[in-house]
Amino acid sequence: YKGFVNHGDSYTAAVTCQAVTKALDLFEKKSSDQVIAIVGAYGVIGEAVTKILVSQFKHSILIGRRTDKLQQLKKNVDGDFETTVELRTKEADVVVTATSHPDALLQSEHLRKNAIVVDVSQPPNLSLQVCKARPDVCRVDGGLVDFPFVTGIPGMAPGKNFSCIIEVIMQAMEDERENHVGSIDLAYLRKTEKWGKKYGFTLNELTNFGKKIEGVR
Repeated sequence: YKGFVNHGDSYTAAVTCQAVTKALDLFEKKSSDQVIAIVGAYGVIGEAVTKILVSQFKHSILIGRRTDKLQQLKKNVDGDFETTVELRTKEADVVVTATSHPDALLQSEHLRKNAIVVDVSQPPNLSLQVCKARPDVCRVDGGLVDFPFVTGIPGMAPGKNFSCIIEVIMQAMEDERENHVGSIDLAYLRKTEKWGKKYGFTLNELTNFGKKIEGVR
């Protein structure tokens, strides 16, 4: 048996973009009218999300700690955007955060009124405490998909699982033996989306710390 190595970030990036679209639809907003900030924009997930989403928004703020990485990212992105090492998320209507920072980066003062935050970071970049203090802000659990059947996983919302795990499961079900590590191949990312639809591992409900997010506020 030939095994494979896969970090599972391709489907995670795809589902993160889907979560942004679903959240905008839920609150009846158009991406072309919105400013988006992507925190961790040159990371493995952040880079793919950046390449997919920037062209859909009015303006994008790409945030990271290293100027050299941001300069390199510029060469691979189309659309109206700027890069910065400052946490300028308050200027954005939509925030995607995809970091591995050990602490919650986003505080109340970093978010504008009625902001949408898709938080794919582990541990989360936006805490439950801030969510409670700012009910106008909509935080979305990023990188989670729904099972096609009822299941319970300790520590997860009912029926949910990490899309990185699901990607590896789907790859095995497809008997696809290629390695997928490092920078994400967008063609392969699109393939994982097709697998998700085929097997029913899709994003159906948006949640915040496992609680279903309701409609227009």
